[in-house]
Amino acid sequence: MAEPGLPADPAGPPLTGDEHAELLFLRAENALLRTERDILVKAAGWFAADAGVLDRRTEPEPR
Repeated sequence: MAEPGLPADPAGPPLTGDEHAELLFLRAENALLRTERDILVKAAGWFAADAGVLDRRTEPEPR
């Protein structure tokens, strides 16, 4: 039984051709953006380690 205020079919009506094409485009774009983000995170970590910001081999300096 569906909850009040929610449609009985959570999938909703079928997509039109244009909506389906846009969905495929957005999914591909999302995958690309995630890949780019992962690359940038790795690069930022490498630059931080190279600059000594993330050098985990040394003890923290006392304050």
